Amino acid sequence: MLFFILFNGILGCNNQAGKTSAAVAETTAMQPSTGDAVFNKLVGTWQSEDGKSFERWTKNDNGTFRSVAFSIRGADTSWNEQASIFPENDKWVFENKVKGQNDDKAIRFVSTFLAANSVQFSNPAHDFPTDVNYTVTDANTVNAFIIGPNGKGGKDTIPFNYTRVR
Repeated sequence: MLFFILFNGILGCNNQAGKTSAAVAETTAMQPSTGDAVFNKLVGTWQSEDGKSFERWTKNDNGTFRSVAFSIRGADTSWNEQASIFPENDKWVFENKVKGQNDDKAIRFVSTFLAANSVQFSNPAHDFPTDVNYTVTDANTVNAFIIGPNGKGGKDTIPFNYTRVR
């Protein structure tokens, strides 16, 4: 799976007057109507560091986003996963379906952090991963990672780094 950078939660206080301007901006960015900047930056085709895996993001006419992840081996293309990102109840939802996993059913993750260049989605009830993260570091680079529990009582992080193809 292709996912990006981890950030800690947003301040829990609802008193806007007591917040710094950065905290107010983060809280505002969580609103679906204003928080899709990072997703717009993902639109395009991205190639992994190994050159064999790709992720293609598109924006739908209704303002939602769709991604397909695929691998190329020789002349063969294998479709590995599909994802959708859409607003729901003042958050963004990342719904991901990975070929051969979870009985081929989509798993939902809900945004817990959203800013102009990064987003974190979480689903603590899912076995692995529990967190999906994307960061657009510049117009041609996306760093992603997933986080989840391991069998030793800790957590594992798996990075995915991409370069824009188009």
